[in-house]
Amino acid sequence: MLQFLKKIELPPEENCSFDHGDVDQTTGRVYVAHTSSGTVEVFDGQQERWTKKIPDCAGGSGVIFDAINNRIFAASRSAGHILSIEGNSTDVVLKFETGKKPNGLAVDGERGILMTADVGDNYARFHSQNTGEVLASVKLSGRPRWSAYRKASDQYLINIMEPSGVEFISGKNFSRTGFYPIDQMGPHGLVIVGSFAYVASDDATLSKFNIDSKELAGKAALAGPPDVLWHNAKQNLVYCSIGDPGVVQVFDGKTLEIVQEVKTEYDSHTLTFDEKRQKLYTFQPDSHSVGVYQA
Repeated sequence: MLQFLKKIELPPEENCSFDHGDVDQTTGRVYVAHTSSGTVEVFDGQQERWTKKIPDCAGGSGVIFDAINNRIFAASRSAGHILSIEGNSTDVVLKFETGKKPNGLAVDGERGILMTADVGDNYARFHSQNTGEVLASVKLSGRPRWSAYRKASDQYLINIMEPSGVEFISGKNFSRTGFYPIDQMGPHGLVIVGSFAYVASDDATLSKFNIDSKELAGKAALAGPPDVLWHNAKQNLVYCSIGDPGVVQVFDGKTLEIVQEVKTEYDSHTLTFDEKRQKLYTFQPDSHSVGVYQA
């Protein structure tokens, strides 16, 4: 069960809004897009303090850590570029152009590929992590949202807002290989766990389906329109952040039964999870802070 530990504030600013975040499981560093300030904020999860602002990320949206290559990638949705941040130094080592409004990100670390899903032109672009070169561009079925790479089937899964569903793209040749329609409105959060994908949709529904058989495995009602999903592999729990009314709901990964609901703050719609240390972080714009929870 989640237990609240503390809230740690950033220096006060007039505006505050957060988007996606991720964790370096080796160091415990947390990286989150601070959209309003155009920065990537670095939080030291072991020392429990904010340590760095990485600039040049206007309209920051997607953030993802590639453990294989020890790189953090951050999408600047306003400027149309990607920052490649080295994991040890936390310095920007490469900046490269992508579409006009990159949002969701996914990585194939073994091949050194970064995928950007663009909400401006509805394209997925596949970049070399080393150079930023665009290796392929794929027109999507609609506006993309959360994205993920599944090594087991060598596929990228991309939530599509309308038509409602999940797009499948081959990791080998970057071709569209299928589309799984979802009868809920506006797929948003996405997490892959083994053979299953969990999708949180705008109509306050959590769905689970088998990626290989394309069969629905369950549904659950949410407290409101969701954003981010994260999975706790050790406990097989799925965490869902909901900005209105401001809660994290916790679901049993097998049954989709709700096992806990934790109050956060209004508009706290994004979170990330440190599997190694079993710590969950919620990003709270009203108090300009991170909430730290022990799982």
